[in-house]
Amino acid sequence: MANVYVIRNGGVTEPMTRVRCQDEDQELQQLLEKNPDLLPGDQIDPEDPRRWLLIKREMPVPDPNTGTGRWSIDFFFVDQDATPTFVECKRFADTRARREIVGQMLEYAADGHYYWTAEEMRNLAEASSKRRGLDLEEAVQQLNPTQEESPDAFFDRVQQNLREGQLRIVFFLEDSPMELRGVVDFLNKQLERSEVLLVEARQYTRDGVTVVAPTLFGYTEEARRVKRTVTVTTAGTRRKWDKDSFLADANMKLGSKDAQAIETLYEQAISMGYGINWGTGGTRGSFGIKLSRISPKTLLTVRSNGVLSLNLGWLNATEEVMRVRDRLQQFFASKVGLNVPADYERRYPEYPMSEWTSKVPTIIAALKELSKEFSEPVN
Repeated sequence: MANVYVIRNGGVTEPMTRVRCQDEDQELQQLLEKNPDLLPGDQIDPEDPRRWLLIKREMPVPDPNTGTGRWSIDFFFVDQDATPTFVECKRFADTRARREIVGQMLEYAADGHYYWTAEEMRNLAEASSKRRGLDLEEAVQQLNPTQEESPDAFFDRVQQNLREGQLRIVFFLEDSPMELRGVVDFLNKQLERSEVLLVEARQYTRDGVTVVAPTLFGYTEEARRVKRTVTVTTAGTRRKWDKDSFLADANMKLGSKDAQAIETLYEQAISMGYGINWGTGGTRGSFGIKLSRISPKTLLTVRSNGVLSLNLGWLNATEEVMRVRDRLQQFFASKVGLNVPADYERRYPEYPMSEWTSKVPTIIAALKELSKEFSEPVN
């Protein structure tokens, strides 16, 4: 990877100093625990960036012969598709990064489905979420607010993915040796259902500021083509919605007047250039409205039972996205007149139809102003 430079006034560049990891726990593991997005979800899947829910740090792996704890995985995450993701952190200077951890991680992937039940994984994720100040339902919703799925159904899918071998292994290092890159590249080409990825999280410093630049290795387009996805569903719990099916469900649940208000919001958002993500809930339709140029994540979600949610909690990927989040909060609090919690940066506040149906014109005006304000890239 090339050097990283700071651009000063007048266009003069100054190189940042490369920082070598000395403390694996503090400089890699604690860093990743506080910032899961250092696993670059947009590089793993550019069309649908991966988002992460922590199951547990130091996840115990039972010995297959005794059933007692023998190893542990540095991190066990799941993404929005309930794909188990095992992460192992290593310093470049740790020679095990070259051989031993590959075998370890393959053992973890092979043995996990024998010992980790959906209930156990759910309980561990609930404890991790509570430490972040969220209940588990909020945390699962954060992965994809357009989906209508209970935590129990979600973790049933996690367990089934484990059984099918549909999972992801990630080596998270400050720097990677060439032999490890070669092994990762080879495994990715051979494995049909599992992904083996290598993420370099190089760190640089200058003038008291540290920059982390995560880069994905080992997942080429050739490797993507050999993957075979097993669609894991819980019977009767998921479907793909579109405009017609959503409006039919909304008319049945809400009546024509409220359904018409939702359709007006939808049509106006489309006319202003907003993108739409359709949900996959089993009993309720949903669609999310997004500013595609700014972020693939939706700003708000409307469900066919009339509930509107502001997806403020995941609008944090860049400074520009956070500016959009803050303006969205201001518009809905001051102009629309909805009650937005003080800690909105981590929340997904919901409002029943009775609180916003009469305010659809104001919501449309707020979205129009937001679209106009962020229509052009910031120089």
